[in-house]
Amino acid sequence: MSHMVTVGQRVYRMSSMIQDLSDRASSSQASLEDLRRRNAELVEAVAARDAFIAIAAHELRNPMTPMIGQVELLLSAVKAGKYSSQQIEQRLERINLVMNHYLKRASTLLDVSRITSGNLRLDPSPFDLADVVRGVVETFAEAARHGGTSIRIEVPLTCPGVWDRLAIEQIIDNLISNAIKYGARQPVDVMLHDGGSTILVQIRDHGPGVSPENRTRIFGRFERAVGPGEHGGGFGIGLWVVRQLVEAMNGKIVVDGAKGGGSVFNVTLPRHVEASRA
Repeated sequence: MSHMVTVGQRVYRMSSMIQDLSDRASSSQASLEDLRRRNAELVEAVAARDAFIAIAAHELRNPMTPMIGQVELLLSAVKAGKYSSQQIEQRLERINLVMNHYLKRASTLLDVSRITSGNLRLDPSPFDLADVVRGVVETFAEAARHGGTSIRIEVPLTCPGVWDRLAIEQIIDNLISNAIKYGARQPVDVMLHDGGSTILVQIRDHGPGVSPENRTRIFGRFERAVGPGEHGGGFGIGLWVVRQLVEAMNGKIVVDGAKGGGSVFNVTLPRHVEASRA
């Protein structure tokens, strides 16, 4: 009898050991799968970082050449007495335009850094959105002229509310810049609609437009609204930054095809935004 009990105990122990080994194997497999998943995420993150650094280095270095060339040309002409005061003013305006464009590119890098690190904070304050829209449009007067286009604006006399002013300026700035860039030298329309509890900002271009299958994709990081065989400058993150800023203020941005051709970017925002962290 005792022999049978001993055998039974051994069988039980063996069964327990097998179950324990099976449980450990399952746990190890789960840990291995989790490790593989984390490793894949890290590889993807490193690849995205490297791609961004490569693009940033290229995009920030390239504008330096024409900037230096313009300054050297102006200096040579002034020293030789070849330029009139009007020509000097025109050259300085052009240099100023290029420098501002360069600074915007650098600012975009800071925006991306803040967003990806989770350090984007909103600082809402009351102001007149109509005034801000008019002010941003005015800053593009020279860029539009050099781009062979014009900007038409339609805003109410006033549109008071509470938003993050810097975020609003960045959103409108990016969208107007994008419209000039892809607008095929046609007029850009900037519109502001007061909907009471919400407001709608619309930026329309009259270019080739964005195909329906790309209207979501272009708001992704490193994506560009260009077709096959076309080349677009920039990081491919401007619209991604815009979307992050809009959503941080509990808003929504979509792009639609415009009647008669082109694209219209629609930004809908609540009239009052609370301080928060994106």
